[in-house]
Amino acid sequence: MTIREPAVSGQFYPSSPEELKSMIRGMVDEKVRKEDVIGYYAPHAGYIYSGPVVGATVSRVKFKDTCVILGPSHTGMGEPFSILTEGTWRTPLGNVEIDTELAKAILADSNYFKEDRIAHLQEHSIEVQLPFIHISNLILN
Repeated sequence: MTIREPAVSGQFYPSSPEELKSMIRGMVDEKVRKEDVIGYYAPHAGYIYSGPVVGATVSRVKFKDTCVILGPSHTGMGEPFSILTEGTWRTPLGNVEIDTELAKAILADSNYFKEDRIAHLQEHSIEVQLPFIHISNLILN
């Protein structure tokens, strides 16, 4: 099994689970009305910069069991349109499993995506979303 290790934990967001939970809880609003959405766009900078916007956004989302997360490539490593179809993303809050069946279906139906682990090794855009989705799904839904 492939484990995608955090590339920016301790830099873009706290590496301590307790500190990370506390920070995110301070940026989400448990009282705001939730909505069914088919998607949202969120910034992916360090939490001191982008966290309040991400928190306000995810506070309003009724999360489903599965999320498809798209992110840009900042590093230029690997394929320009890459996908991981199996494995786990490690976060300070625990592991996030890739939905292999869905990912393989997306890959099979795409003219653009290529399976590419290298493209994800140092890329932060998806990584910084995972703790927000994890915490928001636990406390907001």
